[in-house]
Amino acid sequence: MSCTTQEGVSPDTTQGRVVVVGAGPVGMTLALDLARRGTPVVVLDASPVTTANPRCNTTNARSMEYFRRLGLAEEIRRAGLPADHATDVVYCTSMTGPELTRFPFSSSREVLDGTAHELAEWPSPEPQHRISQIFLEPILDRALQESTIAELRRGHRVEAVHDGQDEVTVEVREVATGETYRISAAYVVGCDGGASLVRRSIGARLEGDSEASERRHSVYFRSPDLASHLGTRPGWMYWWFGPTYRGSVVVLDGRELFLCHARVPHGADPAAVDTEQVLAESLGGQFDIETLSVVPWTARRLVADRFHSGRVLLAGDAAHLWLPLGGFGMNTGIADAMSLSWRLHAVLRGWAGTRVLDDYEVERRSVGEATSRAALKIDGDMSGVGRDPALREPGPRGDALRAEVGARIQQVDRQQWFSQGVQFGARYVGSPGVVEAPSDEHGETSAIAAIDQYRPSVDAGARVPHHWRPDGSSLYDQLGDDFTLITRGATAADVEPLRAAAAELGVPLSWLDLEETVDELTYRDRRFVLVRPDHVVAWSSATPPTDPGVLLDSLLGRRTAPESRLRTA
Repeated sequence: MSCTTQEGVSPDTTQGRVVVVGAGPVGMTLALDLARRGTPVVVLDASPVTTANPRCNTTNARSMEYFRRLGLAEEIRRAGLPADHATDVVYCTSMTGPELTRFPFSSSREVLDGTAHELAEWPSPEPQHRISQIFLEPILDRALQESTIAELRRGHRVEAVHDGQDEVTVEVREVATGETYRISAAYVVGCDGGASLVRRSIGARLEGDSEASERRHSVYFRSPDLASHLGTRPGWMYWWFGPTYRGSVVVLDGRELFLCHARVPHGADPAAVDTEQVLAESLGGQFDIETLSVVPWTARRLVADRFHSGRVLLAGDAAHLWLPLGGFGMNTGIADAMSLSWRLHAVLRGWAGTRVLDDYEVERRSVGEATSRAALKIDGDMSGVGRDPALREPGPRGDALRAEVGARIQQVDRQQWFSQGVQFGARYVGSPGVVEAPSDEHGETSAIAAIDQYRPSVDAGARVPHHWRPDGSSLYDQLGDDFTLITRGATAADVEPLRAAAAELGVPLSWLDLEETVDELTYRDRRFVLVRPDHVVAWSSATPPTDPGVLLDSLLGRRTAPESRLRTA
């Protein structure tokens, strides 16, 4: 290919720049956090506009915590459904047919004004938010467009990636003109989806189940009169059980846009699915409908065999694909982005070694595997529910069966909507990027202990628990942009050796001493908790580190530290 050379807008050298391939939610989140940290970044995407495909429709609590850090949480929460629209999950024979049960959730206005019950029930300052990707992406796009450090190039297709010893070269074609050029960078991150060119460029392969469940038939449609038939408290998502098909319908804008997913029964020909029949069974009646798109797809459970090779890394769907249940797909990708951004910044600024990029693969691959299995479990647990044709019969028999199935759903599918174990409890085990304490482990060896159970912990590898501070702010609002040492009742003399070591090594470190009462079951004897930029506990102890320089060197991959000198007291 004959290419011209086109440099990015940043005056920084190639060695200080990151190229992100793919401007979906994962790629844009990564770019926004890199830019916030001062790292020049160029984002390339073949599409000239944000997505028109309403794929993911939940931004979970963990992602909202990260968007809070980026200063976007409130804007995101005001987008999507109307402010007063409840976000209940409803189970029914059809959207306008008998209701089996529901899980009630608050509107965005209730979250914003502080009256939402989730604020007391969920251990987070930012409960999950129901917003379609078609409304989320424009918010991230605008934030990138406003950045002076990030550059977003839409309509620019990446055609090849060449990893060299000192830099990566990306071959790009501008779609509208056909003009080709090269851009060089210190690192390239592939956030370019399941068919990732970047993944193929490093020879990484997706491994797992290529067909993990029934195939799906998705219909994106507009109906101006359907919403008026959904009762006095319309839901956000409707799980319906029809005579031939079963699936879900997502209310996208509270007015006229909807997304229907139907399962294709085993043995049926996916190509023979009748879209009109799917809509008739899901809606339960005849409505004025404009079909916007129809997408047949296969449910998979695949994770890349590696996330990192040289100067090329993977995040989001480029690294893992699975059933879109619980919003796990996009949100796991957003966590990838926030786990990776600080590492790239630290390596480029010289206060971390390149081993932290290997740590990224170790940590995120383990969580990807565990999350994919959680999604598959949810799908499997519900696969046998609501199969009896009598479910749709009128009269006492049907009423009794519907009550029975509703009660069963409350037991079986609650885990999908209260997935606190996945959202908050994912823990990095065995990573060089954390220092574990052998004496205080709780026997957990998997990245996710349970889908719907969360035990707050300050053990290394866990998300540092949120709590409300006396001034009404979240603990997260008080953490520094980089590493933060949280202490309880510590003196300057206790902390000074670690601060001095960090200063000598160039590691940005903030100190936050908690004077308020904290949960003793969570903190136990831990008076010193070192938190990474991604809100993950790197190290915790009852006493200050005996050799702070060795501790930081080990955590940041600067050199190999003797294990005996790193043990937590």
